[in-house]
Parts: sequence; structure tokens; C-alpha cells
Amino acid sequence: MLGCGATAGGGGGGALFCGAGGACPAGFSCNVNNLCIPGGADVASGDLAVKSDTGASGDVEKADSAPDTSDIQVDSSALDSASPDVPSGAQTVSAIEQAPASVSCTTLTSSTTIATGVTLEPVVVTSPATTLKGSGTTYFTTFFVESQNGAAADGSWAGIQVIVNASPFSVNVGDVLQITGTIDEFYCMTEISAAPADVVVTGNVGATAPHNIQVSAFADNSTAEPFEGDLVHISVVQVGDPNPISTDGKTHGECAINHNGGATTVLFAPATGSAYLGTSTNGTTTTFTAGQAFSSITGNLEWSFGQWLIRARSDADIVLQ
Repeated sequence: MLGCGATAGGGGGGALFCGAGGACPAGFSCNVNNLCIPGGADVASGDLAVKSDTGASGDVEKADSAPDTSDIQVDSSALDSASPDVPSGAQTVSAIEQAPASVSCTTLTSSTTIATGVTLEPVVVTSPATTLKGSGTTYFTTFFVESQNGAAADGSWAGIQVIVNASPFSVNVGDVLQITGTIDEFYCMTEISAAPADVVVTGNVGATAPHNIQVSAFADNSTAEPFEGDLVHISVVQVGDPNPISTDGKTHGECAINHNGGATTVLFAPATGSAYLGTSTNGTTTTFTAGQAFSSITGNLEWSFGQWLIRARSDADIVLQ
């Protein structure tokens, strides 16, 4: 994905300006108004539309470098040629996460189905199961898994989020699973969704070690994307903004962290029910203050509201300095 400029308009939403020399993401071109548009489509024809951000994770399209290139939707006819190549049948997590649908995602709706009938290689659960509320009375269960045997040494392209179409649904950290389901891009967060009967526990190997990653990796999607869905570990960081406002105008129990006050930041969220969370009239907040230092933070890496987010599994993942 090539880097573009900031979004046009206030509040984190709008059209995407062309970068230096007319640079735009793959599948887009720079028009006479200096805007990145899909293919050669005319903006006035309705091929570039603004949407609002809703949902819990992975809520906007990925774009290179800029922390909030959030609110772009494009006409599906302009992207037919970019259809991903994840076939049905046996697949590795690495192949799914490296498919064009994931690394060059410009998701058109809240959830785009990429492939059905996919059976993952054996995977290991890296996070506790969490309940998500869908529309009406529908509830889901989510957790993260990583490849049991096929991961790269640095952990890249190893993790993926699992959505089970039921709640409650129980798995334990360290469980080895065989999963057959559907691959989706949920606002560009790669997921596999499955029925409860299609998630089979075949053993337990205990908790796996997190993968060390530097905050500098989040300066660009090309270095952050390989760790989507992974259990990651970052060291010697501090709080910049303890309660940044998201693109929906609210706080979501997340803080922005950096390394020694550096310009590159990544969002961090304590686990649901954490002692480090509170509430305000503007939503859930963290109790951290600017400058709070951490010896280390561990959590699963998500794509959320147009930014990368490390979500702790429990307060044991947060080591204050």
C-alpha cells in the first residue's frame, strides 16, 4: 500500500488527498482535485462515499502511514479486479493474512466475505474468549489464535481473530483447535467466523510466548500489518494521550503510547473489567495520566477505528514502571 496524505474535512473523515507525486493506494488514482479515487472513477458519480464508524474492532479501512484515513468507501465495481485469492479448503494463517484482501484492504461494507469452507491449519488459542454483542439479541464470542507450527521466527503472519457464532462459548489459552469457517474482512480486520460445532479442541499445549515488537513498527502499515492478530510484547513505553477521542467523538478505554516520547504511537487498551478503566460522560476511559511509564505491555494486535490497537488480555499483561 502506498502512502497518501491526510483525509479531507474535519473529525477524521472524508476523502483521501494524494501523496507526494500523486501517490495513492493500490487500485486508486489521483484526480485533478488532488484526491485519491478508485481506478479512474469520477468522485461526483458517487464512487467515493463517507461512512460513520461503528463497531468494536477493525472499524475502518486500512491505509498507509496516516493514523486515521478512516472513512472511505468505494463502489464495488471499481474493485472487482482486486478480489482476494483465498481459496476454500485447507489454508495456513500466513496465506490468509498475506492475501491481497488483507494487506491491501479497502473494505466496502462493515464485513466483506473473502472465502467460505476454509479449514485452518492447527492453531493455538492466545487470548481468553470474550463476548461481543451484535444486532438485537445476537451475541458472538471472539478470541485470537496463532499457527501452531508454521509461524516465522519473528511471529509475523501468524495470528488471526476468531469469531464464533454463539455465546457463551468456551476455550482456554493454549487449546489447540481445528477450525473450519468463513474468512471475512471486518472493516479490514481479518477474521475467521465459524459455528460452534466447527471449532474442535484437539489438545492443549499451554500458553505461547508473545512476539517482541518495537513501537517503530507502527510508523507504517507495511511493518505493522504482519503482526495483525498476533500476541505481541512491547517494552519501555509511556502514555502520550491517556484518552484520545476516536472518530465517533467518544473515548473507548484506550490510550496512545510511544517510546520515550517519540512521534510514533500505537493505541493500547486494558482488558474489559480492568482496574485501569473508568467511565465518563464521553465513554469508557483509562485511568492513566500522560507520561505514565510501562516496563512492558502484552496484548493482541487489532485494527480498530483506523489505527493499530494492542489489547491486553488481563491486568497481568500491564507492567508499570
